[in-house]
Amino acid sequence: MRRKLFFFLLAGVLLTQFCALTPAFGDGLAMENLPPATFGNRQAALFVKINPPILTQDTVSDTYLQLRLFDDVSKKPVPHTSFFLTVWKDDELRLRNLFHAHSGEMTIKIIPSNITANEVQVFGDELPELPAWTGYGDRVDVKAPVLLDAGLYHFEIKIFGIDYDRNIFAEGDIKTFNSWLSVGDISNHTITHGGKSYPVSIISYYDQIGNFKFDQTKKTISFEMPFDWDLKRLESQTIFVHQEIRVPKEFKEFSETMTYDGSVNGFPAGGRMLILDPYSIEDTSIVHILLTKEDILNIAAKSSQKTDRMTFAVTPLASSITQNTFDIKFDKIKARISYDSKLGAGDTIPLEISFFEPDGKLLKFVRYGFSIEDSSGKVLAENVGTDKQKPGILSTEGIDVQEIKFPSAGTYRLKLLVLSHGLEELTAYQGIASNSFTVGAGGQKPAPDVQSQYRIPSWVKNNAKWWADGTIGDGDFVQGIQYLIKQGIMKIPSSQKSQGASQTIPSWVKNNAKWWADGTIGDGDFVQGIQYLIGRGIIKV
Repeated sequence: MRRKLFFFLLAGVLLTQFCALTPAFGDGLAMENLPPATFGNRQAALFVKINPPILTQDTVSDTYLQLRLFDDVSKKPVPHTSFFLTVWKDDELRLRNLFHAHSGEMTIKIIPSNITANEVQVFGDELPELPAWTGYGDRVDVKAPVLLDAGLYHFEIKIFGIDYDRNIFAEGDIKTFNSWLSVGDISNHTITHGGKSYPVSIISYYDQIGNFKFDQTKKTISFEMPFDWDLKRLESQTIFVHQEIRVPKEFKEFSETMTYDGSVNGFPAGGRMLILDPYSIEDTSIVHILLTKEDILNIAAKSSQKTDRMTFAVTPLASSITQNTFDIKFDKIKARISYDSKLGAGDTIPLEISFFEPDGKLLKFVRYGFSIEDSSGKVLAENVGTDKQKPGILSTEGIDVQEIKFPSAGTYRLKLLVLSHGLEELTAYQGIASNSFTVGAGGQKPAPDVQSQYRIPSWVKNNAKWWADGTIGDGDFVQGIQYLIKQGIMKIPSSQKSQGASQTIPSWVKNNAKWWADGTIGDGDFVQGIQYLIGRGIIKV
């Protein structure tokens, strides 16, 4: 009970306070909130963003760097900030200049040019009080060898002064922020299999890739990219590596599967490190390779070979798999959960959780938590992440895999807590929702369409609302539902009898009734609560 209570207490606090937390990304992504530094009696953090995240011919005209120093409490920009910016790539100096933003937010429009750092040109106004560049709307144009090619860029930003134009810190008061951000690379290839040719694209959100190969016998796609495996560097900063393999769905031997064998530098990469996305692009399957800092450190610790490369290999394993699927509906969004129908009690089952926006597109960069309860309400598993300062499990692509071992066959309930979404960590879709699902002995058939098997008069919502509000008691509600079912006014699909003896109605059933009466969840979610009460013998039919 203590773990269950912790999950819901955390959920209640987070749904009101999570937006005040500071996001941090780092090495391997295109934006970052750097930890705050002390300026007198206040703390201020630095937001850094580069665009585009991927270099293509279409993104050349929209290339910029954004800097914003903001108060860590109010989240408002600190006015009259002077940024001394230095940029390196591959240890080569690319840019070094002083910029001033009256508003605290500086936009540097980059004109990528194949020149040296000494040939950099700045188009703006020089601030009379400082040898610093500024411009209308705190924007300047800079012709520089920055964001010219894909890869990892090192940004060093020294804050020389704040609050008013003439303010220049003493040398000991200057604060330094360091950020490593990446510009992605697209590599297009043609592979041949079974006498047919297929276009394949590799997108690296970290650095340029090379040495692309395709093994026709194993159907293995492999490639590599430059990577600095220095442990001190890896341990000292946030890091994330993301690669995509885009394959046409007509290449069925590679795309028509739910399981792949992956490796990084010869070490296995599976589970949450290897995600299939069949939704984002029509007629295209995307295999994501997602490596967190922990994953990379584990590989570095195991490897005895010195290398300056990171190598990837992905091989399709099983053919098409029959899946059990159910949805968890929130106020506006939904999550779809899928798992191999051949797996059951005693197996460790990978639950694939996919989040979708109202328009059906994948909801990206979702921070979420979950718990799974058995039919008695006992918590089987729960996870809200490991970082107390930044709760939640991050699903960058809106698809995640959680491996859960179910000790016995029966009905389980999965609760999902959505904390934020998007790179900016928006909170528009925050919420808690749940649904029940059945784990069999293995080899069970997919769950039937429950909606076609039930009938609920609309006026029953009044009863549910009165029960949830405490106007009527548990006994009155149970007797009312029991009467409606027996009279054929309310049709509920049959449910499996449970072994438990408790006659207590779990809180989630009452919550479901309230949310159903309010229109937050659909009829199917309410029906599953009634099925649970029937299965427990609380409602006798």
